[in-house]
Amino acid sequence: METLIYFLLGAAGVWYWYNATEARTHAIGWARRECEKHGVQLLDQSVHRIKISMSRDGGDTWRIWREYRFEYSDNGVDRYEGRLVMLGYRPVRSVLETSDPVIH
Repeated sequence: METLIYFLLGAAGVWYWYNATEARTHAIGWARRECEKHGVQLLDQSVHRIKISMSRDGGDTWRIWREYRFEYSDNGVDRYEGRLVMLGYRPVRSVLETSDPVIH
């Protein structure tokens, strides 16, 4: 019985690692597209997860909610911060420090 518990914990750990790696890969792609859309350069070609929780999507299915931070530059010298919120592998919101946020 103890072996089964260790196996299940190990499988859950592998699943979480794989899911987090896939989500990060998608987040980098979305951050890159967002930077291209605004005519700025994504620095370091990376994102950093700063928050994680659970939330429901439009279909009422539980998904992992992640918020990422990334840095970009508009002139190659200055560094600015961008934020990307993802629900599962889909972006929900992105904000660039130098762009005007949309308030609904």
